[in-house]
Amino acid sequence: MPWGTFCYTVMPFGLCNAPETFQRLMNKVFDPFLGLFLRVFIDDFGVYSDRASHLAKFELVFQCLDSSGVTLNPEKTTIGFSEGKMVGHIVSKDGVATDPEKLDRISKLPFPTTKKAL
Repeated sequence: MPWGTFCYTVMPFGLCNAPETFQRLMNKVFDPFLGLFLRVFIDDFGVYSDRASHLAKFELVFQCLDSSGVTLNPEKTTIGFSEGKMVGHIVSKDGVATDPEKLDRISKLPFPTTKKAL
């Protein structure tokens, strides 16, 4: 363009393949930590560890985010909880379980009676 190059500063998820592209970015950014103490799903990620090493792991994650230029939205950030909801699941010290509220909603869906409803 005669006025310079235009690019997005925030990924618009309405674009074709945007979620896949963003997931690839998150996998690249967090590659050293995936499966060790961090899980990521598109724009949600969770750091898990024992209390003693939790702050050190957060520091590693924040350094990684800073060096890659990825920012967090403080309004959507929760730090220091022992149990919480993430992508339709309950994450706790006992592991990952399906959110009972989601299961309840699915069980209350009407049974399809026509081919179109199916």
